[in-house]
Amino acid sequence: MQYIIIIGAFQALVALWLLQFRERKSPSNYLFIFLLSAIAVHLIIKFVIFNFIPDESIRQQMNTFIGVCYGPLIYLYTLSKTKKDFSLAKKWYTFIPLFILMIAYLTVACVFFVLHRVDQKLLDLYNDFSLIVLFMINLYYPLRSVLIINKNQFKTSQKIEYDVIKRISYCILFMELLVVASKTLIHIYPEDFQIINISVRTVAYFLLLVICLLIVRKSLKTEALQLPETPENHLKIAVENIPQEKENFPLNTLDYEIKFNELWQKMDNSVKQKQLFRDCDLNLDQLALKTEINKYQISEMLNGYKHKPFYRYINEYRIEYFKSMVEKAIQTNENINFLSFAYESGFKSKSSFNRYFKEIIGKTPSEYYKSLIKSNKESSFENLYRGSA
Repeated sequence: MQYIIIIGAFQALVALWLLQFRERKSPSNYLFIFLLSAIAVHLIIKFVIFNFIPDESIRQQMNTFIGVCYGPLIYLYTLSKTKKDFSLAKKWYTFIPLFILMIAYLTVACVFFVLHRVDQKLLDLYNDFSLIVLFMINLYYPLRSVLIINKNQFKTSQKIEYDVIKRISYCILFMELLVVASKTLIHIYPEDFQIINISVRTVAYFLLLVICLLIVRKSLKTEALQLPETPENHLKIAVENIPQEKENFPLNTLDYEIKFNELWQKMDNSVKQKQLFRDCDLNLDQLALKTEINKYQISEMLNGYKHKPFYRYINEYRIEYFKSMVEKAIQTNENINFLSFAYESGFKSKSSFNRYFKEIIGKTPSEYYKSLIKSNKESSFENLYRGSA
């Protein structure tokens, strides 16, 4: 069992490294980082207990509190992938059982430390209480997650995300079924308590290792899909995700027009009317979520139908918004602050604004401003000349 524990802890740390340093940061990814951290801490604590705590009752019976956060974390991850306006702060109450069990665990541990012995009645009371809490929480939240996924399976979300949520939920549910099975077997065969207990815990730790592997697999698959932002790569991803029966669909301009015209109007109108481009953190995943259009369809529309990558498309709208603000400020004789206008348009930094402005307009912002002033003066002079004539 110790080997499974240490392998699982190491696997959790590897998966944690993948999410921490190799994937784009987002609230949903941080939830998986918390889940992997919890598994790693859980297994490391168990490894320390099994190797350095001499008391057999603590080694074989005392439940740890960390497992109670597994169900809530996968539930919150599910919400982050299926709800448009998901806010982690609004779901703070899901972690109340974790804090309660943590206080109970540390209190009991401190009592044993002060007494220099294990109080069996107190240990039994803690184990019974923690077992009920663990069972209820890790049964309720994974079931909710599976139901949400089944309800949303035809909506626009990544299949990879759905699969990992379902499989992790099933692993957590299976661990709770093991608890029921172990209690039943112990009741029938009380003389085999130690063998049953060790067997069940071994399977549970193995399932934690499986959860880590599922997250590693998901991370690697996600990374494989996140190719550099070029038309060729986006088109390749999109074509690979066209349903099998449409694999031979001819991809000429007329076909794209027939296939995507209505969908494009829906997305483009949403971007313009809701001014989604003004969100400086907007990416392909978020655009898919906000427009309820599959990210691969958006990618294919942009690169195959409109022949421009995602950020070019978004930044064109940002620059048009910036230009309208400048023109309005000139007409009303207001002070003009290029950087302030750029941030308000959705750009995240001065360098990216200058680079994209030059690339799209062909002039620097100051050159554009000077040409606009000159044009306005010439127009005013012409109007004055015509009026005098």
